Amino acid sequence: HPEVTHTKGGLQMLENFVLGVCGCERLWTSESIIEDAVARIKEQVGDDEVILGLSGGVDSSVVAMLVHRAIGDKLTCVFVDNGLLRLNEGQQVMDMFGDKFGLNIIKV
Repeated sequence: HPEVTHTKGGLQMLENFVLGVCGCERLWTSESIIEDAVARIKEQVGDDEVILGLSGGVDSSVVAMLVHRAIGDKLTCVFVDNGLLRLNEGQQVMDMFGDKFGLNIIKV
């Protein structure tokens, strides 16, 4: 598993395969991937508003930030406290996304 951090030389293996074996070029950066995603979101959403379920996990957090970058205040996130969260986790999600990042977020 060269993709995991504990594989010695894993990144080098992936680079050798992608660049050397497959002949791909380094044409992208993290910022260009983000810009492309934001552009696609803007195109898909248009003038509509979006409701997004936000768990505070990696996937929904990344989506929330990309959608917020694309459409701003037309995004409303819904965070559900299901009673099974770690101590203070719900408040941490509210503080992080509401206060720190300025997203519209409703806690249920």
